[in-house]
Amino acid sequence: MEEFKGKQNKEPGILDSMENLLILAKKLQNVYEKRPDLTNFIGCMAGKGDPIESRYSVESIKKDEDYVIEKRKEIEESNRSFGQENFDRVEGGFQLSEIMQALIVDLMNRDWFKDCKTVMTSDFDDLKVGVDAVMKRGEKGYLGMSFDFTVSSQDKKIYEKLTKEWDRNIKDGKITIVKYFEDPDTKQKGSLLVPKFIIGASKKDVEDFARAYLYNDVEKLNNHPFKYIMLLQIEEQLQAILDYYENDENIKDSKFDFARKKYAEIQTLLRNMKRDIHLEEDMHKEIDIYGASKENLALDVMKRFRITREIKKK
Repeated sequence: MEEFKGKQNKEPGILDSMENLLILAKKLQNVYEKRPDLTNFIGCMAGKGDPIESRYSVESIKKDEDYVIEKRKEIEESNRSFGQENFDRVEGGFQLSEIMQALIVDLMNRDWFKDCKTVMTSDFDDLKVGVDAVMKRGEKGYLGMSFDFTVSSQDKKIYEKLTKEWDRNIKDGKITIVKYFEDPDTKQKGSLLVPKFIIGASKKDVEDFARAYLYNDVEKLNNHPFKYIMLLQIEEQLQAILDYYENDENIKDSKFDFARKKYAEIQTLLRNMKRDIHLEEDMHKEIDIYGASKENLALDVMKRFRITREIKKK
Protein backbone atom coordinates (compact mmCIF):
# COMPACT_ATOMS: atom_id res chain seq x y z
CA MET A 1 0.00 0.00 0.00
CA GLU A 2 1.30 3.41 -0.88
CA GLU A 3 2.28 5.78 1.88
CA PHE A 4 -0.30 8.38 2.82
CA LYS A 5 0.30 11.57 4.71
CA GLY A 6 -2.53 13.29 6.55
CA LYS A 7 -3.17 17.01 6.31
CA GLN A 8 -3.70 18.64 9.67
CA ASN A 9 -6.40 21.28 10.23
CA LYS A 10 -5.52 23.45 13.24
CA GLU A 11 -8.32 25.98 12.82
CA PRO A 12 -10.08 26.57 16.17
CA GLY A 13 -13.64 25.30 16.07
CA ILE A 14 -17.07 26.52 17.05
CA LEU A 15 -17.58 23.16 18.77
CA ASP A 16 -15.03 24.03 21.43
CA SER A 17 -17.87 25.80 23.25
CA MET A 18 -19.90 23.58 25.60
CA GLU A 19 -22.82 25.99 25.22
CA ASN A 20 -22.79 25.48 21.45
CA LEU A 21 -22.65 21.71 21.89
CA LEU A 22 -25.71 21.78 24.13
CA ILE A 23 -27.66 23.94 21.68
CA LEU A 24 -26.68 21.67 18.80
CA ALA A 25 -27.65 18.56 20.76
CA LYS A 26 -31.09 20.03 21.40
CA LYS A 27 -31.58 20.87 17.71
CA LEU A 28 -30.64 17.30 16.75
CA GLN A 29 -32.55 15.58 19.53
CA ASN A 30 -35.17 14.20 17.14
CA VAL A 31 -32.44 12.38 15.18
CA TYR A 32 -31.11 10.61 18.26
CA GLU A 33 -34.61 9.76 19.49
CA LYS A 34 -35.25 7.69 16.36
CA ARG A 35 -32.29 5.38 16.93
CA PRO A 36 -33.44 1.76 17.35
CA ASP A 37 -33.80 0.53 20.93
CA LEU A 38 -32.53 -3.04 21.15
CA THR A 39 -35.12 -4.06 23.73
CA ASN A 40 -37.90 -3.25 21.26
CA PHE A 41 -36.65 -6.08 19.06
CA ILE A 42 -37.09 -8.86 21.64
CA GLY A 43 -39.06 -11.68 20.01
CA CYS A 44 -39.77 -9.70 16.83
CA MET A 45 -39.18 -12.82 14.68
CA ALA A 46 -40.92 -15.23 17.09
CA GLY A 47 -43.81 -17.28 15.76
CA LYS A 48 -42.89 -16.85 12.11
CA GLY A 49 -40.99 -20.09 11.75
CA ASP A 50 -37.90 -18.13 10.84
CA PRO A 51 -34.66 -19.88 11.82
CA ILE A 52 -33.08 -16.52 12.64
CA GLU A 53 -35.61 -15.68 15.35
CA SER A 54 -32.97 -16.53 17.96
CA ARG A 55 -31.17 -13.36 16.89
CA TYR A 56 -33.75 -11.41 18.87
CA SER A 57 -34.05 -13.59 21.94
CA VAL A 58 -33.66 -11.97 25.35
CA GLU A 59 -30.29 -13.68 25.72
CA SER A 60 -29.01 -12.55 22.31
CA ILE A 61 -30.03 -8.94 22.84
CA LYS A 62 -28.52 -8.90 26.33
CA LYS A 63 -25.26 -10.11 24.81
CA ASP A 64 -25.36 -7.28 22.25
CA GLU A 65 -26.08 -4.72 24.96
CA ASP A 66 -23.09 -5.98 26.95
CA TYR A 67 -20.93 -5.65 23.83
CA VAL A 68 -21.96 -1.99 23.46
CA ILE A 69 -21.11 -1.25 27.10
CA GLU A 70 -17.67 -2.84 26.84
CA LYS A 71 -16.90 -1.22 23.50
CA ARG A 72 -17.79 2.24 24.76
CA LYS A 73 -15.52 1.70 27.76
CA GLU A 74 -12.67 0.85 25.39
CA ILE A 75 -13.31 4.02 23.38
CA GLU A 76 -13.37 6.19 26.50
CA GLU A 77 -10.10 4.67 27.73
CA SER A 78 -8.51 5.19 24.33
CA ASN A 79 -9.58 8.83 24.28
CA ARG A 80 -8.29 9.39 27.81
CA SER A 81 -4.88 8.17 26.70
CA PHE A 82 -4.59 11.48 24.83
CA GLY A 83 -4.98 13.34 28.11
CA GLN A 84 -8.08 14.47 29.98
CA GLU A 85 -7.94 17.94 28.43
CA ASN A 86 -8.25 16.34 24.99
CA PHE A 87 -10.90 13.79 25.95
CA ASP A 88 -13.47 13.57 23.10
CA ARG A 89 -11.85 16.56 21.45
CA VAL A 90 -9.18 14.77 19.40
CA GLU A 91 -9.60 15.18 15.67
CA GLY A 92 -11.60 12.26 14.35
CA GLY A 93 -12.69 11.57 17.92
CA PHE A 94 -15.84 9.73 18.88
CA GLN A 95 -17.87 12.80 19.81
CA LEU A 96 -16.97 14.70 16.62
CA SER A 97 -17.96 11.70 14.48
CA GLU A 98 -21.27 11.35 16.30
CA ILE A 99 -22.03 15.04 15.72
CA MET A 100 -21.36 14.58 12.02
CA GLN A 101 -23.62 11.51 11.88
CA ALA A 102 -26.57 13.38 13.39
CA LEU A 103 -25.99 16.50 11.26
CA ILE A 104 -25.84 14.60 7.97
CA VAL A 105 -28.82 12.40 8.83
CA ASP A 106 -30.91 15.45 9.67
CA LEU A 107 -29.86 17.22 6.47
CA MET A 108 -30.66 14.15 4.37
CA ASN A 109 -34.13 14.08 5.89
CA ARG A 110 -34.71 17.74 5.08
CA ASP A 111 -34.23 18.76 1.47
CA TRP A 112 -30.95 17.18 0.46
CA PHE A 113 -32.25 14.13 -1.39
CA LYS A 114 -35.75 13.62 -2.84
CA ASP A 115 -37.93 10.79 -1.48
CA CYS A 116 -35.22 9.63 0.92
CA LYS A 117 -35.52 8.82 4.61
CA THR A 118 -32.45 8.24 6.73
CA VAL A 119 -32.21 6.84 10.24
CA MET A 120 -29.27 6.42 12.56
CA THR A 121 -28.48 2.86 13.53
CA SER A 122 -28.43 1.29 16.97
CA ASP A 123 -25.34 1.52 19.14
CA PHE A 124 -24.70 -2.14 18.35
CA ASP A 125 -24.68 -1.74 14.56
CA ASP A 126 -22.64 1.44 14.92
CA LEU A 127 -19.94 -0.20 17.03
CA LYS A 128 -20.04 -3.80 15.79
CA VAL A 129 -20.87 -3.49 12.10
CA GLY A 130 -19.49 0.00 11.51
CA VAL A 131 -22.75 1.37 10.09
CA ASP A 132 -23.90 4.76 11.37
CA ALA A 133 -27.02 5.30 9.29
CA VAL A 134 -29.32 3.66 6.76
CA MET A 135 -31.03 5.53 3.92
CA LYS A 136 -34.23 4.34 2.27
CA ARG A 137 -35.47 5.63 -1.09
CA GLY A 138 -39.24 5.72 -1.64
CA GLU A 139 -42.01 4.16 0.41
CA LYS A 140 -42.73 0.97 -1.53
CA GLY A 141 -40.32 -1.91 -1.19
CA TYR A 142 -36.75 -1.25 -0.12
CA LEU A 143 -33.79 0.26 -1.89
CA GLY A 144 -31.14 2.10 0.01
CA MET A 145 -27.62 2.48 1.29
CA SER A 146 -25.87 2.41 4.63
CA PHE A 147 -23.09 4.74 5.68
CA ASP A 148 -20.01 4.82 7.87
CA PHE A 149 -19.35 8.50 8.55
CA THR A 150 -15.73 9.34 9.26
CA VAL A 151 -14.19 12.62 10.41
CA SER A 152 -10.48 12.59 9.72
CA SER A 153 -7.63 14.45 8.04
CA GLN A 154 -5.64 11.21 7.87
CA ASP A 155 -5.94 9.60 4.46
CA LYS A 156 -4.46 6.37 5.84
CA LYS A 157 -7.43 5.99 8.19
CA ILE A 158 -9.94 6.41 5.37
CA TYR A 159 -8.00 4.00 3.14
CA GLU A 160 -7.98 1.40 5.92
CA LYS A 161 -11.77 1.66 6.27
CA LEU A 162 -12.22 1.15 2.53
CA THR A 163 -9.90 -1.84 2.62
CA LYS A 164 -11.64 -3.37 5.64
CA GLU A 165 -15.06 -3.26 3.99
CA TRP A 166 -13.58 -4.64 0.77
CA ASP A 167 -11.91 -7.56 2.54
CA ARG A 168 -14.84 -8.27 4.87
CA ASN A 169 -17.64 -8.22 2.28
CA ILE A 170 -17.08 -6.95 -1.23
CA LYS A 171 -14.36 -9.30 -2.46
CA ASP A 172 -16.52 -12.32 -1.59
CA GLY A 173 -19.79 -10.95 -2.92
CA LYS A 174 -21.26 -10.31 0.54
CA ILE A 175 -23.35 -7.35 1.63
CA THR A 176 -23.27 -5.67 5.03
CA ILE A 177 -26.00 -6.80 7.45
CA VAL A 178 -27.58 -4.29 9.83
CA LYS A 179 -29.08 -6.34 12.67
CA TYR A 180 -31.43 -3.80 14.25
CA PHE A 181 -33.40 -1.96 11.58
CA GLU A 182 -36.89 -0.49 11.86
CA ASP A 183 -38.40 0.60 8.56
CA PRO A 184 -39.30 4.30 8.87
CA ASP A 185 -42.53 3.71 6.90
CA THR A 186 -43.83 0.23 7.78
CA LYS A 187 -42.21 0.11 11.24
CA GLN A 188 -41.29 -3.51 10.52
CA LYS A 189 -38.32 -4.65 12.59
CA GLY A 190 -35.55 -7.06 11.68
CA SER A 191 -32.18 -7.37 10.00
CA LEU A 192 -31.36 -5.76 6.68
CA LEU A 193 -28.91 -6.47 3.87
CA VAL A 194 -27.77 -3.04 2.75
CA PRO A 195 -24.74 -1.91 0.69
CA LYS A 196 -22.33 0.12 2.80
CA PHE A 197 -20.32 3.18 1.80
CA ILE A 198 -17.67 5.18 3.66
CA ILE A 199 -18.42 8.91 3.83
CA GLY A 200 -15.45 11.05 4.82
CA ALA A 201 -15.44 14.65 6.02
CA SER A 202 -13.00 17.04 7.63
CA LYS A 203 -13.37 18.74 10.99
CA LYS A 204 -13.93 21.96 9.02
CA ASP A 205 -16.91 20.38 7.22
CA VAL A 206 -18.52 19.41 10.53
CA GLU A 207 -17.90 22.88 11.96
CA ASP A 208 -19.41 24.48 8.84
CA PHE A 209 -22.56 22.41 9.34
CA ALA A 210 -22.64 23.15 13.05
CA ARG A 211 -22.21 26.91 12.53
CA ALA A 212 -25.01 26.93 9.95
CA TYR A 213 -27.27 25.04 12.35
CA LEU A 214 -26.48 27.33 15.26
CA TYR A 215 -27.21 30.45 13.19
CA ASN A 216 -30.13 28.92 11.22
CA ASP A 217 -28.36 29.50 7.91
CA VAL A 218 -30.78 27.42 5.82
CA GLU A 219 -29.32 28.47 2.47
CA LYS A 220 -25.85 27.29 3.43
CA LEU A 221 -27.20 23.99 4.78
CA ASN A 222 -29.19 23.31 1.62
CA ASN A 223 -26.35 24.21 -0.75
CA HIS A 224 -23.25 23.10 1.08
CA PRO A 225 -20.76 21.51 -1.37
CA PHE A 226 -20.57 18.42 0.84
CA LYS A 227 -24.08 17.53 -0.30
CA TYR A 228 -22.61 16.83 -3.73
CA ILE A 229 -19.21 15.59 -2.58
CA MET A 230 -21.00 12.84 -0.65
CA LEU A 231 -22.55 11.54 -3.88
CA LEU A 232 -19.18 11.69 -5.64
CA GLN A 233 -17.63 9.64 -2.82
CA ILE A 234 -20.34 7.00 -3.18
CA GLU A 235 -19.84 7.02 -6.95
CA GLU A 236 -16.10 6.30 -6.65
CA GLN A 237 -16.68 3.35 -4.31
CA LEU A 238 -19.56 2.07 -6.39
CA GLN A 239 -17.52 2.14 -9.59
CA ALA A 240 -14.65 0.20 -7.97
CA ILE A 241 -17.11 -2.45 -6.75
CA LEU A 242 -18.95 -2.87 -10.06
CA ASP A 243 -15.69 -2.98 -12.00
CA TYR A 244 -14.64 -5.85 -9.75
CA TYR A 245 -17.92 -7.75 -10.06
CA GLU A 246 -18.08 -7.27 -13.81
CA ASN A 247 -14.51 -8.14 -14.75
CA ASP A 248 -13.89 -11.13 -17.02
CA GLU A 249 -13.31 -13.54 -14.14
CA ASN A 250 -16.10 -12.57 -11.74
CA ILE A 251 -18.88 -11.90 -14.25
CA LYS A 252 -19.21 -15.68 -14.71
CA ASP A 253 -19.12 -16.53 -11.00
CA SER A 254 -22.63 -17.00 -9.60
CA LYS A 255 -21.57 -16.12 -6.05
CA PHE A 256 -21.37 -12.48 -7.14
CA ASP A 257 -24.81 -12.41 -8.81
CA PHE A 258 -26.81 -11.08 -5.87
CA ALA A 259 -24.28 -8.42 -4.85
CA ARG A 260 -23.79 -7.36 -8.47
CA LYS A 261 -27.55 -6.88 -8.82
CA LYS A 262 -27.83 -4.89 -5.58
CA TYR A 263 -24.95 -2.56 -6.44
CA ALA A 264 -26.31 -2.07 -9.98
CA GLU A 265 -29.60 -0.96 -8.39
CA ILE A 266 -27.66 1.46 -6.21
CA GLN A 267 -25.96 2.84 -9.32
CA THR A 268 -29.38 3.63 -10.81
CA LEU A 269 -30.47 5.16 -7.50
CA LEU A 270 -27.35 7.32 -7.38
CA ARG A 271 -27.88 8.56 -10.92
CA ASN A 272 -31.45 9.52 -10.04
CA MET A 273 -30.28 11.34 -6.91
CA LYS A 274 -27.73 13.30 -8.94
CA ARG A 275 -30.38 14.10 -11.51
CA ASP A 276 -32.82 15.26 -8.84
CA ILE A 277 -30.35 17.79 -7.45
CA HIS A 278 -29.13 18.74 -10.95
CA LEU A 279 -25.49 17.85 -10.41
CA GLU A 280 -24.59 19.03 -13.90
CA GLU A 281 -22.83 22.04 -15.45
CA ASP A 282 -25.37 24.61 -14.21
CA MET A 283 -25.04 23.43 -10.62
CA HIS A 284 -21.26 23.49 -10.87
CA LYS A 285 -21.46 27.14 -11.88
CA GLU A 286 -23.55 28.03 -8.83
CA ILE A 287 -21.45 26.06 -6.34
CA ASP A 288 -17.74 25.40 -6.69
CA ILE A 289 -18.04 21.60 -6.78
CA TYR A 290 -14.74 21.25 -8.62
CA GLY A 291 -12.86 23.29 -6.05
CA ALA A 292 -14.53 21.51 -3.14
CA SER A 293 -13.84 18.09 -4.63
CA LYS A 294 -10.17 18.95 -5.17
CA GLU A 295 -9.86 19.83 -1.48
CA ASN A 296 -11.79 16.82 -0.18
CA LEU A 297 -9.27 14.37 1.21
CA ALA A 298 -11.68 11.43 1.44
CA LEU A 299 -12.75 11.74 -2.21
CA ASP A 300 -9.11 11.83 -3.28
CA VAL A 301 -8.39 8.66 -1.27
CA MET A 302 -11.40 6.93 -2.79
CA LYS A 303 -10.20 7.75 -6.31
CA ARG A 304 -6.78 6.31 -5.48
CA PHE A 305 -8.38 3.26 -3.88
CA ARG A 306 -10.38 2.58 -7.05
CA ILE A 307 -7.22 2.82 -9.13
CA THR A 308 -5.42 0.31 -6.90
CA ARG A 309 -8.33 -2.12 -7.39
CA GLU A 310 -7.99 -1.71 -11.17
CA ILE A 311 -4.26 -2.42 -10.97
CA LYS A 312 -4.82 -5.55 -8.89
CA LYS A 313 -7.50 -6.70 -11.32
CA LYS A 314 -4.98 -6.61 -14.17
